[in-house]
Amino acid sequence: MIDYLYSFLLALAFLAISRVGTKRYVLWPGLLIVLTLVHVNHLADHPFARMVVICSVLLMGMKGIVLAEWGRYLTWPRWFAFTILWFGMDPTPFAAEKRKLRWKKDAMIGLSFLLVGLALSTVVAYMPTDSILIMFVPMSLGFHYGALRLLTAFWRMQGIAVRPLFRNPLLSRGLADFWAKRWNLSFSQMMARAVQRPLVSRLGKRPALFAVFLVSGLLHELAITVPVQSGYGLPTLYFILHGLVVLIEKPSWPLWFSRALALLLVAAPLPFLFPPVFTENVIRYTLNYLQIF
Repeated sequence: MIDYLYSFLLALAFLAISRVGTKRYVLWPGLLIVLTLVHVNHLADHPFARMVVICSVLLMGMKGIVLAEWGRYLTWPRWFAFTILWFGMDPTPFAAEKRKLRWKKDAMIGLSFLLVGLALSTVVAYMPTDSILIMFVPMSLGFHYGALRLLTAFWRMQGIAVRPLFRNPLLSRGLADFWAKRWNLSFSQMMARAVQRPLVSRLGKRPALFAVFLVSGLLHELAITVPVQSGYGLPTLYFILHGLVVLIEKPSWPLWFSRALALLLVAAPLPFLFPPVFTENVIRYTLNYLQIF
């Protein structure tokens, strides 16, 4: 337990450094140092535990970088709420005045997806399958569209105008639309603020956009392949492929073609994003706990 406390304190120390106006050329190497220390500190842990710790520290660290790029300060209670109790990467709602917001619809949708996701995940837990798509979809329904939507409802009930982080991917108008407006908006918010905007003035729009996908691949290496210590490079290849397609996408393409291509490119190479060792030691390991039901 002391190791987990040590990692949490490292993340808090990084957040404290980022709050005092530290420049990005110090923050990015600093975050890598923190993650390296956390990695070494948990080498003997189970891959699932390593994934949770590394992802938690990475999330907190990226929030520090986003807040530094944002260039404003939140009050301490709002800072704690944004950095510790919310998965999104846009601090703006936490800086605004509280107001009365609709939240019951988010709560109902979140609860429905959570229950459906848990039910389907329990079924899949008993299935002798190693298909990442079959295992991942029910878990995603329960967590991304269920638990996180309930968290959205909670903050909206408190008067904080956060928005859902995951929206219907089947309505994507293309791969760029999928990543920018449909899937994990917290990640796209983070990449836009911490990577794309600083690079546009130096590299131009298209190279900066491709850099977003390259950095996304590297960050997913930290979250996926580093915890299981296997499959290095595969998540990066997944995002490089998507980055190249986004660069050549055209608005003139038929909507059905762009939508089908996007969904195909998201689903078909999933074994690259989630290598077999990760699938077995993290995703299947998580599902096994549902067999008690």
